Amino acid sequence: MKMEPPIAVLLGLPFHDLTLDEIIEECGEMMKGEAPCYVVTANADFTAQADEDADLRKIVYFADRVVCDGMPLVWLSRLFGHPLKERVAGSDMVPKLLELCAREGHPVYFFGSDLETLKQAGEIAGQRYPGLRVAGCDAPAMGAVVEWDNESICRRMKESGAKLLLVCLGCPKQERWIFANHSETGIPLSIGVGASLDFITGKQVRAPLWMQKTGLEWFWRMAGNPKRLISRYSKDFVFIIKAAFKQARLQSRRQRFKPGVRPVVTISAPEVIHLRWQGSLEKGRTEGAPLPDVVDRPVLLDGSGILFMDSGGLGRLVLLIRKCRAQGVDLFIIAPSDFMSEALNSAQMASLVTIMASEAEALERVTAGRGLSSSSAADGEGAVKVAFQHPLDALHLDSMMETLDHAAGNASRLIIDLEQVDFIDSRAVGALIRVHKRMLAKAGDLLLWRPRPDVREILHLLRVDSILPEWKEIA
Repeated sequence: MKMEPPIAVLLGLPFHDLTLDEIIEECGEMMKGEAPCYVVTANADFTAQADEDADLRKIVYFADRVVCDGMPLVWLSRLFGHPLKERVAGSDMVPKLLELCAREGHPVYFFGSDLETLKQAGEIAGQRYPGLRVAGCDAPAMGAVVEWDNESICRRMKESGAKLLLVCLGCPKQERWIFANHSETGIPLSIGVGASLDFITGKQVRAPLWMQKTGLEWFWRMAGNPKRLISRYSKDFVFIIKAAFKQARLQSRRQRFKPGVRPVVTISAPEVIHLRWQGSLEKGRTEGAPLPDVVDRPVLLDGSGILFMDSGGLGRLVLLIRKCRAQGVDLFIIAPSDFMSEALNSAQMASLVTIMASEAEALERVTAGRGLSSSSAADGEGAVKVAFQHPLDALHLDSMMETLDHAAGNASRLIIDLEQVDFIDSRAVGALIRVHKRMLAKAGDLLLWRPRPDVREILHLLRVDSILPEWKEIA
């Protein structure tokens, strides 16, 4: 796949600056690869939901590509210093992707909606795009995604040989399912496409082209289903106005850059890469924000000299965050300037990095390790308590599962201590559900111990409160 394109951060989410043709070309490259990838299309409603959902935000931040499916967001990008090239609607992507699959011989798999719609969409698509092969269709029952037999679903997908998975569950359900399961499907590219297959079958009709181009497609949809959509769009409108005002107010505090020591990339210690960013960081002027060619150890970023960051400057930071994430290394921001701290908080990006007061403090953390440790203890009666001291997320999933598999081996009751866990994502929750099912199969159980409020909120959003109950009887 090509070098990652520039990123603009708008209302708290990152968007890759791509045209429709460019993202289709990149999707074609992903389908030729073996590593499972996923693409997110985010519109204004998606952005509003992500503002209140930390799990959904992280799903977006670490997607392989994020495209902007909303004209209001494109308009705001022009205001905030990094104008996106165009709106890329998921409904426009699907026909082009199916055409590409037919031309290149890539089988496609449909998941979600209902079987009648999926089969009808497959038949119509096969007629429109000769040579297209639909490798399979699967319509799960109503309910939370964690309640489905996802292991069997993923196994069928893997055996199908599909290269493209189109998931039609609606936002944010489809994004959660993709994030939690895309690696297990073995399918190179997964995309949540909402009602796009309904447009193919004619169950829904898209707005006229002039309404799409002028940003009025939302009005067309609302007119077709006012009872359901008026309240949603009203809430989205209020969110956009408030979030845009907050970002505009922050960016109005532009400061003049006074040249000083040039930013550098150095190896300040054998175990870390040290960066220093400074000045006004904005689209087209990122010489003050160097990126390392290779990220093979923790990165210490000195942000004390940053005077200004627009959406393009924040996008530069997102590139660094994603680069570190891809290599499984930590990013520490050292003594961020007041503006940088406010920008991170405004964009709700503070949870994506670790902020340290000094380099010495960060080096001590590196030397000691990130606290990626876990401990377990048995009570002699078959109960095993496992305590984690790190986030339970996709980055640490392998070590988490290794610990749980070992602890669950001979346990009749597995208690997960979450007192020191400050974040859990839907991928880790899916893994806990799988372990829970294995415990039930041998007449055991899995319980949670002292989840923090933020973790409890995510568990509630994922509707697993009753599936993974809390254990309250331990002193």
